[in-house]
Amino acid sequence: MNRRAHQPGGFTSVELLLVLALSAVILGGAVVSYGTIVRSQPSVSSMVAVPLGSTRAENFYGLLSDTVNAAMAPQYGALSLAEELREQFLTDTLSATAVYCLPRDGMNTWKPAVIAYDSTQDGELDTPQKFRAHIIAHAGVSSSLYRDYRNPLNDGTAIPLNASIFVLGYSKYAGYLKVNAIYDIDLIRFTGAREPNGIYASVKRYSETSASLTPSTLTYMGGYDVFFPPSVPNPTSASQWSTDGFTPLFITFERASRLALRETPATIDRFKRAYERPFYFIWWPDPAVRHLGPVANTFSSTDPRQAYNHMAGRTAFMFTVPMFPAL
Repeated sequence: MNRRAHQPGGFTSVELLLVLALSAVILGGAVVSYGTIVRSQPSVSSMVAVPLGSTRAENFYGLLSDTVNAAMAPQYGALSLAEELREQFLTDTLSATAVYCLPRDGMNTWKPAVIAYDSTQDGELDTPQKFRAHIIAHAGVSSSLYRDYRNPLNDGTAIPLNASIFVLGYSKYAGYLKVNAIYDIDLIRFTGAREPNGIYASVKRYSETSASLTPSTLTYMGGYDVFFPPSVPNPTSASQWSTDGFTPLFITFERASRLALRETPATIDRFKRAYERPFYFIWWPDPAVRHLGPVANTFSSTDPRQAYNHMAGRTAFMFTVPMFPAL
């Protein structure tokens, strides 16, 4: 009687070799694909020793140093810090009584916790210009610290490169306005032969420490910074990237009732569109952007978007903030 030959269980050596070969092909393809994806992602090329100078470094961060280290854009570590600061800014402005954006050319040397104000004697501070006039008259602030500037008006006036955002809150001190926080936005261009060429951008928050029991000067509490390289690769002259920049940092939309005022130039009227709640558009530099090269803007000069439409797509950090959130 013939019996069927018994076949032992398991795989033959040929089958095992075939499986191993296929596995190697699949894993190799996955590794190559992953490497291609990683190499195609924007990455930080280097850290930059930014020569801020001792005065700026101390004013910005309280550092006793001539330089600060910043990562070259795009920088995703700074992006996470920017996201965190965004949440804090929204929290601060949501509970504010007033928000005043003041443009600057230099650095902000005035960071008070309170501002003297007598409601029976001092006028209403219903515009940033009146707030600026008040602190000059009653707080000893130099008239050159903050610009007497409203919006881009196509009148040849240079747009300020920096800004301070004063976030005021309810005050428990009689005769004083309470400053809950100040946000400083600064962009500094470096073009020297012995310094890294590009634009150093920073957004910083100043407020009182939790242990403070009496009003004091606000201190640095956090923020982010990033160094943007020129939009022209390997430039041989600063003039090749002279149009790089990030302006305006904010636009103020005033009450429509102010159209009753005859003002020059007439381009200021295009921003008088708010009913009874004036507000701002505010932009922060985006660490995820490669550079701050110019963007075309083709809107008519009678359209308010002609002043700011080029900011679209340049940053993910845009805010719409009421001037008086508590109203």
